[in-house]
Amino acid sequence: SRGLGDVYKRQVKTTEQELEILELLSHGFKAMEIAKAMNLAEQTIKNKVQTICIKLDSSNRTEAVAKAIRLGII
Repeated sequence: SRGLGDVYKRQVKTTEQELEILELLSHGFKAMEIAKAMNLAEQTIKNKVQTICIKLDSSNRTEAVAKAIRLGII
């Protein structure tokens, strides 16, 4: 449910920017495309993806997206 996703967002402490990146990743966007869309450097996006993976205890972006979907975060 939506409420449960909100609980997980608080527990995982994802920022709005991280949620936006996760959402774009879930639609198949690459780091460079996300960087252009968000007006940030590609390396910044890669760093943020790494942080997201740590927060979601995931070994890669695909696992992070799958976990975020499963938890209702995105």
